[in-house]
Amino acid sequence: MWLAVPCFVWLSACSAGLGGLLPGASEPSGILVTDAPNASATLTPFQPLPESPTPTASPTNTATPTVSPTPVDPWEDFPAPAEASATEIPRPMPRIPQSPEVVNVMLLGSDQRPYTGGYRTDTMMLMSLDPGTGTAILISFPRDLYLYIPGWRMDRINTADVRGGPELTALTILYNFGLEVDHWARVDFAGFMGAVDTLGGLTVQSTGYLFDECGGRYWSYAPGSYTMNGFQTLCYVRMRKANDGDFDRLRRQQEVVRAFFSRVLSLDGLSRVPQLYSQFITSVRTDLLLDDLLPLVPLGLQLGTDETRIHQYRIDRTMVDGWRVPTTGAAVLLPKRDVIQAMLNEAFGVPTPLPSP
Repeated sequence: MWLAVPCFVWLSACSAGLGGLLPGASEPSGILVTDAPNASATLTPFQPLPESPTPTASPTNTATPTVSPTPVDPWEDFPAPAEASATEIPRPMPRIPQSPEVVNVMLLGSDQRPYTGGYRTDTMMLMSLDPGTGTAILISFPRDLYLYIPGWRMDRINTADVRGGPELTALTILYNFGLEVDHWARVDFAGFMGAVDTLGGLTVQSTGYLFDECGGRYWSYAPGSYTMNGFQTLCYVRMRKANDGDFDRLRRQQEVVRAFFSRVLSLDGLSRVPQLYSQFITSVRTDLLLDDLLPLVPLGLQLGTDETRIHQYRIDRTMVDGWRVPTTGAAVLLPKRDVIQAMLNEAFGVPTPLPSP
C-alpha cells in the first residue's frame, strides 16, 4: 500500500547534503529562485561528512537539568545502560494503549552519501495506521532530542539507528514515548528523489513562509500550491537555516507526505500496489512485505480521499529545552516529558487522569 511504501521515501530529505542542481532539473512552479551571492562557479554534488559531527541544534534557551542520583534500575525491564550519562536517566514513558488492528511504521531518513561508510538518521517519523477508525496519525521527532537509548546511555535520538539499527530505534521509541513500533523503513536522499521523479513530481501545499538556500540557490515560498520534481522536493524538506530550523522542517516533511497521498490517487496507484511495491522497494530498506501492505489498501483509499482523516503532530519548540552536554559541548534538546505525554494522549485519545483529591 502506498502509505507505507513510496510515501516514506521523502524522509531522507531532511539531512541529505546537496550541491548543485541535478542535470535536467527544472524550476518548481511559483517559486522565486535566485543564485546565492557567494555561490561558486562549480558546485560540488556531495559534501563529505565531517570527521566529528558538529552539533546542529540552536537552543533558544538554556535549561539546567536537575542532576541527582539515578534511582536504582529506573529503566525497569529495559536494558541497563552500558555507559555513564550526563543527565539522570528517566523512567520509561507509560505505554499508549492501541487497538490490535493498529500498525505503527517508523520512517527513517538516512543522510548517507555515496562512497561513505557512516550515516545518521536525521529524520524520524512514526506513522500510526488504524484501519478500524479509518485514520492515520503522523508524529515527527526532532533529531536532537536527548533521551535514553536503552542499553547504551542518554544521547540524541538520531544515534539509536546507527548504534543498534531499527530494532534499537524501536526500543528507544517505546521507552521514551510508550509507542510500539511494528515495522520500519529507511531511505537515503537518492532514493527519495528517484521516487518523486518516478511519479512525475509532486504538488505540495505549503502552509508557511520560507526563504533559504539549497544547491547554491535561494528558494522562496509562501502559503500556496507548488509543483516540484525530486530535487526541488528534497530541497523543500531539507532547508533549515531559516524559519526555526529543524522545527519548521517537521512541518514541511508532513506536507510532502500529504502530497504523496494525493499524487498516488491521481495515478490510480492503489490499484497498482504490487507494481508500486516492486518499483520502490529498490529505493528503500524495510521489513515491510507486500503481504503486510495489501490489507491496508482500503485505509489508503479512505485517507487519500479525505485528508481530514490524517492527524499531524510533532514535538515542537514548546515541548523541549535547549541544553549543551557539559562533557562534549553538543547542543541538544531536553524533552519536557509531561508536555509530550499530554500531546501523545491527545493524539491517541487517551483519557487524562483526574487530579487526586
